[in-house]
Formats: sequence, C-alpha cells, structure tokens
Amino acid sequence: MKTLSMLTAAAVSVAAAACGTSTAEQPAQETATPPPSLTVTADTLATTFAAEGTVRARHRAEISTRLMARVTEVPVELGARVRAGQTLVRLGVDDVAANRAKAEAAVTVATAARDEAARMAARMDTLHAEDVVSRVQRDQARLGLTQAESQLAVAEATLQEVETAAGYARIVAPFDGIVVGRSVDPGDLAAPGMPLLTVESTGSRDVVLAVAPELAAGLREGTRVEVVARDGHRADGSIRAVAGGADPMTRTVEVHVEVPADWATGVSATALVPWGTRLAVTIPADAVVRRGQLTGVHVVTGDAVALRWIRVGRSVGDRVEVLSGLVAGEQIAP
Repeated sequence: MKTLSMLTAAAVSVAAAACGTSTAEQPAQETATPPPSLTVTADTLATTFAAEGTVRARHRAEISTRLMARVTEVPVELGARVRAGQTLVRLGVDDVAANRAKAEAAVTVATAARDEAARMAARMDTLHAEDVVSRVQRDQARLGLTQAESQLAVAEATLQEVETAAGYARIVAPFDGIVVGRSVDPGDLAAPGMPLLTVESTGSRDVVLAVAPELAAGLREGTRVEVVARDGHRADGSIRAVAGGADPMTRTVEVHVEVPADWATGVSATALVPWGTRLAVTIPADAVVRRGQLTGVHVVTGDAVALRWIRVGRSVGDRVEVLSGLVAGEQIAP
C-alpha cells in the first residue's frame, strides 16, 4: 500500500509539472489586421456639354483658273505632298500667245504715234513762240499728243492683261500641303471658277464646333477640351479661336479646337466643352474592377471586403467619376 501511494503521488507530481509546462509555452492570441483602404471623396469637376463638329485643316484651297483652256499637264497625284509655288496644273496657252503678239504690236504702234505727236507738239510750241503759227494750231498739236499718250496707255494695259492671263496658265500651290482632291486630267477643258484640285495644309487640325451663343459666352482661347472623333481618335485639345458673333443663319457661334495633325479631315467629332463646375464622386481608375460590361469596386466594411457593382462615367486624369453605387465617405480597397 505504501508503495502504491508513493507511485500515485509521483504520477500526480508529473501531471502537475506537465500541465504547468503546457501553460507557460502556449503562444498569445494574434489580433486580425484590417485590410488597407481608401476613403471615397467628392471632388469639384467641370460641368461639360457635348458640341458636335467636323475636323478641318487649318488652310484649305480649291484650285481653279480664270481661263477657258485645255489642261495640258497635271504633274501631281491625289495624296501627293506639295510645296508652296510648286506647279499643280498647266493649261494650253495658244490663244494667250496670239493675244500677246497682238498686244505687243499695238504697243509698238502706239509708242511710235506718241513719239511723233510729241515731236509735233514741240515743233508747234517753237513756231508759236516765233509767232509763225496760231495758238489754236499749237493747242491742236498738244491735244494730239494727249490722245497718243492715252492710246499708248490702253495698249500697255492690254499687254499687261495678256501677261496676267498667261500667268493663269500655270497654277501653283498656294502653301505647303497635301492634294486631297483632283477633278481634272490632261485633255479636259478648264473653265473659269471650275475646281481643278483641292489642297489642304499639313500640321495641326481644327475641330470646328457650332455652339449656342449663351454657352459660347464663357469660352476663352486656351481652354482645354476633350474631343472624340467618330473614327476613334481621342485628344485633349485646346480652344484656338472663338467667333466674335453668332451666324445669322444657324444662330450658333463657331469655335475652333486644335487637335493633332494625324486626324483625318471631314470626320465628325464630339467635344465636351466645359461649362461651370459640380461636385462628383471620383475614385482611382486602377481601383475599378471590370468584368465584361460590368464595373465594380471592392468595398471595405470593418474587416470584410466585398465586391460591389457600380456605374462609372468619364475619366478625369488618373481618376474616374462614379455615377451610382458608391457615396463619399465609404472605404474601398486600393
């Protein structure tokens, strides 16, 4: 019995020692760390309105002539780059050459007549001074000189007109640009006012907008404007010019917004023109979750994170506007 008691006491001692060791080595309970989050804010954004327009070159010229003549040469093709002064079209000048010969002959005859009338007037002045001829005779000689000078002036003006017409036979580029239209070929008959070629300048383009006068009143040169073309081009342009008054026919004001040079002319575009300010909820663009056509954001509530679907609007720099589904003050995962 004594031996059994001693064994029981030893067992109890070992158990107690074991329990004491387990309690000392048990680690402390860890506290959960909340997930990182960002606070949703309401920011002041510019209010915009959509204005429709068309992309145009800064300079555009429809090339024509004042002559009725046959086209003899068109040395440029559609899409060719041209420089100011480069020949674009040549016209036949057979009639011009004949008219020049006639005009030069008329100038020669009128010059001889004027010289003869000048000598006669000088002779009559001398004779009148010597009291050999009457004053009436001297005055008639002077009148003859005046008429001869007038006829010479007419002949010289006619020759100048012929030379000017000859200049119309060679049509040159008015500025550096690109040929965007060609409606004639060698052998065609060119008529006054008939467009032969169309040239557009290179360099920056303008989106020409038609804006209501009350909206255009607050626009100034240099104002930044977001522009989207129908062909997919997008740019942050700036207002280059605002017309001084409204067009009486359309009752709109013409506003020019500068866009890059690689935009195609003639393409329709929409510009978001600033007009006042407003408060709007915005979040970082990289916080938006996109799944197909859906957009969402991870909302943080306490220690939990849940995906919530939202509706977003336009981008503002590296942020995006939230139209619905989120309010200022809420926490989202970055």
